[in-house]
Amino acid sequence: MSDVALVATVAAVTVGSRVAATALLPAPRGRLAELIGRLPAPLFAAMAALSLVRSESGSSDPALLVAIGCALVSTWWRSLLLTVVAGLAGYLLGDLLL
Repeated sequence: MSDVALVATVAAVTVGSRVAATALLPAPRGRLAELIGRLPAPLFAAMAALSLVRSESGSSDPALLVAIGCALVSTWWRSLLLTVVAGLAGYLLGDLLL
């Protein structure tokens, strides 16, 4: 499976489960709602990106670092889907250029 297909599959599952949880579960209240509101979406995207990278390349892979940077820039819009797309685009651009 190619990197793009794998990331697209992970993104579909992540966004799909988030949409299902939003539609089916009641809204969180109290401290849990505050915690969820403060967690940046790029944190999850960066964790997913790190788990997708081969073990021999480690976190010093330049394309991965570009992907994490792009995901962090997309924090402004607070959209998980946009963050995943920005991270994927950053990875592909970094892989192509570096």
